[in-house]
Amino acid sequence: MDRIQDVIAASAGQAGSTGMARAAQMLSRPDALMGGGAAAGAAPASFANVLVDAIQGVQRAQSEASAVQKAYQQGDPEVGLETTMIAMNKASLSFQMLAQARNRVIAAYNEVMNMQV
Repeated sequence: MDRIQDVIAASAGQAGSTGMARAAQMLSRPDALMGGGAAAGAAPASFANVLVDAIQGVQRAQSEASAVQKAYQQGDPEVGLETTMIAMNKASLSFQMLAQARNRVIAAYNEVMNMQV
């Protein structure tokens, strides 16, 4: 695991990419992914809270894409076609990710329910 972090940190330093540096930081503290490292004494995020946050994120992305699309259709000079397409693709990908997560949760539930006790 340390070797992976070293490689990510080195590539982040060479490329100047904040995304790679963030990934290296997350690898070093996986509890921060679930909100456990946010504040001292704060309870870790529950699965339900993470799920609600994901659904709200998808809803925000879809609302943003709809607003950008409407602005483009009305001829707003501030909004270009590339901005519209990026927003629509973000909304689509986030929805697909949520649907895949739902499918995996359902598959895991069915597997657990079909186990012999």
